[in-house]
Amino acid sequence: MKPVNIGGHSAYQDRVLTQLRKYYPNATTSLSSSTWQIIDKFWNLDLSQVDELMKDRYSVFGPEPRLPSDMLRAILVSAAFKITSYTRFAADLKENLLHAIISGFFVGNTPSVGTFYDFHRRLWLSSDKNLTNAVRPPKLKPQKPKGKEQKAAPVEKLTVYDLFQQFEKNLLLIWLPVQNFGKFSILFSFRILPAWGLSL
Repeated sequence: MKPVNIGGHSAYQDRVLTQLRKYYPNATTSLSSSTWQIIDKFWNLDLSQVDELMKDRYSVFGPEPRLPSDMLRAILVSAAFKITSYTRFAADLKENLLHAIISGFFVGNTPSVGTFYDFHRRLWLSSDKNLTNAVRPPKLKPQKPKGKEQKAAPVEKLTVYDLFQQFEKNLLLIWLPVQNFGKFSILFSFRILPAWGLSL
């Protein structure tokens, strides 16, 4: 089934408020100020549009899915509490009632590890695991100084001076994309470039 968020963000706020009153009746004094800051952040973070944006990534068949807004919020909650593993966080949601409540789930009805990975695939929509290539060139090891009380040779391939030289040579490439931005192009040519001691 397609995800349907009845009530939007206010429904999430009602779930949080109802469960805080039930499971944390003394929340105002028992929870730390840092925890309250996280609660306040998610209380005001409206993710209900995510449900509409991701609707086409779900089939019309099958059981009703978890709301994408709740799943995305849960991932953000795990980051806020510095839990970087889906396996650990899925277990944490069962043990730590507060994390489940802030995420928008009902206590005792939290997603499994597989649900997190399934949502991750729907959210990512790419065959690549990362934005950047996982294979990186090896780092250059710093060379040892040749003699006593001498500095080792620098490992940087380019100096700051070299970077500025490249910048000046490629200035036209920077200018071309911005020349169609009206007032910004005027600002760029008459104020920014003279401030750098350059001109077109």
